[in-house]
Amino acid sequence: MEKSSRNGRDEWTPEIILSLRENYSLSSFLSDARAGILVSTVAFPLFMTFAIASGVPPAVGIITCVIAGTLACLFGGAKFQIVGPTGAFAMIVGDIIGKYGFEGMTCALLMAGIMMIFFGLTKTGDIIRYIPYPVTAGFTAGIGLSIIAAQLNNFLGIQSTVAPTDFVERLCSCVTDIGSMNFPSFGLALCSLIFLEVMQKYRPDMPRYFFVLAAGTIFSLIFNDGGMATVGSRFGDVSCRLPDFSIPSAVFSFSNLKKLFPSAFAVAFLGSIESLLGAVISDNLSGQKHNSNTELIGQGIANLGSAFFGGIPATCALGTTSLNVKAGARTPVAGLINVLCLLLFVLCLGDFVKVIPMSSLSAMLLSAAWNMASLKKNKYILSAPKSDSFVFIATTSVTLLADIVVAVEIGLALSAFLFVKRSVETAATETFSQTIIGENNVEVECECVKIHGHLFFGAVPILQNALKALPKTGDIVYIDMRDVPFVDVTGVKVLREFVIETKGRNIQVIIGGLNKRTLKVLKKTDINNDLEGHLFEDPLDEESGQRVLSTVRKFPQNVANAIFTAFTLLQH
Repeated sequence: MEKSSRNGRDEWTPEIILSLRENYSLSSFLSDARAGILVSTVAFPLFMTFAIASGVPPAVGIITCVIAGTLACLFGGAKFQIVGPTGAFAMIVGDIIGKYGFEGMTCALLMAGIMMIFFGLTKTGDIIRYIPYPVTAGFTAGIGLSIIAAQLNNFLGIQSTVAPTDFVERLCSCVTDIGSMNFPSFGLALCSLIFLEVMQKYRPDMPRYFFVLAAGTIFSLIFNDGGMATVGSRFGDVSCRLPDFSIPSAVFSFSNLKKLFPSAFAVAFLGSIESLLGAVISDNLSGQKHNSNTELIGQGIANLGSAFFGGIPATCALGTTSLNVKAGARTPVAGLINVLCLLLFVLCLGDFVKVIPMSSLSAMLLSAAWNMASLKKNKYILSAPKSDSFVFIATTSVTLLADIVVAVEIGLALSAFLFVKRSVETAATETFSQTIIGENNVEVECECVKIHGHLFFGAVPILQNALKALPKTGDIVYIDMRDVPFVDVTGVKVLREFVIETKGRNIQVIIGGLNKRTLKVLKKTDINNDLEGHLFEDPLDEESGQRVLSTVRKFPQNVANAIFTAFTLLQH
């Protein structure tokens, strides 16, 4: 049953409760179990890989997906979300840990979780979906390319003496340290990458990441003589222990909270976008509907739980969520089964994690990051209007060269500026004079201004120029606003000033063709009643060659006659 058939009381109810009370059966459970088991074979290597890309041991990735994945399934508003560490967070988490340490990252994650809950409670989820696609595509592409640059050393088997964090420095490091390249490690990475790409093209339903992980582990056990970097050699003890509940001391420092706020907002913002994007994708695949605001609350609770138990930021993993739908999942129970299987994998395969080659993991990361960048899929943006292409390129570049917070700010600012520019370019006015016939065949001179487009601060100069150009020698000025869908306070100010100035010349002003929205705005902001008697919903009749008027009087002489005249004019 879709959410459209649910009553208002279900608005804040988690999806798992709604699903279980809607005739959940044994066949539904079997479908969820089958999907959860299949998804876990893909999620296990990916979540470890993204944890490593974030600069933390793989065990932290497993803790994150277990804690956050469970809470997201229990409190979220979507049926099919698979939650855990993702590539979208890799660069942010690594940057926060590099600047403030793991405790600082935990503090930022707690703040981000609270922000996401706030987004949901205030129904911000409906607004986040309106972020321009060139912005989201731009910073996603930038994150993907950053991950690729960060993994080139592992992919090539280079034993780098430094750990650069800048995109350009990472590329330069590969060139500088190319002499320390380990060829068996590079050969394994290259074969793994080729296998992943071939499997993705011809057998996308197979758990290709799990196969690469298993093959790399076997290769390491048989052929590694100590020259190939492994998870154990890089991170030391990687055993997964039961997480302990803790609250970082940095939370109680206002100065730390102030410093970490931008990073926390970046985590909350990106996590919200990824979560809602995954929900929309799963809706399109399944024909179901999610609750955006409940989903944000669930994601916020999931990240709070991850922070309290030593995890890292988590959000919807788009690839595994899509696989979950395609595998036949019906409810969030599939996500819980996925978590249970991940725990079993850790218990059964935990001793083998330390011998996994970093080259195999780097191949998986390169494949996932290239898919995340989606440069081939998004190349049509470069053929779109120049403004959209510019926003995409700028957001991608700033993500690579600065950070995602600045990139999103610049992307949104550019999008807003270019939207205003396009709106101004579509705004226009027409001015013309018309002789109309009043009572007793008296000719009355009417000067007309017709406005096209939004009447807002950017388009106001166009209207001002048109009004100033009027000769103002006739008896009536008619402003036609039938093609104006929106007016802001700046537009109201210009109209009000024009009416006041024109009335001083004994010229009647009629503003007609107003839709209900613009009429409401004009009346609401007309505090001094300067526009009273000048505003009408009906437009002037332009079909007949002659317009019938009551006798037009000079406005200051008889207000009642002027208003009656305007109504008669508009009716005809």
